[in-house]
Amino acid sequence: MASKKVILNKLRILITQEFESADAAFRFFDKNEDGYLTKKELKKLIKKAKVSSLLSGIVADTMISGLDKNNDKQFNWQEFKAASASLIKEGLAKEGNA
Repeated sequence: MASKKVILNKLRILITQEFESADAAFRFFDKNEDGYLTKKELKKLIKKAKVSSLLSGIVADTMISGLDKNNDKQFNWQEFKAASASLIKEGLAKEGNA
């Protein structure tokens, strides 16, 4: 089973290398353009980051429960932006210590 650290690193790589910005990543996965990422849309993001399909639902639930500040069971742009910024910052710090 992939560790939290491995999964977060895969998500960071996806957001920083596959898209020009976190906003572009958000818009790509917000298929219905309602300004939110639902669990289903998050699972697609997680799968695109090459996290096991078996884990995608668990990871999506964990992300929503831990990072959904307004408890609406989905990610809005502000929540996604904050989570992405944190991932990118952690990655930069790790690269600086490498």
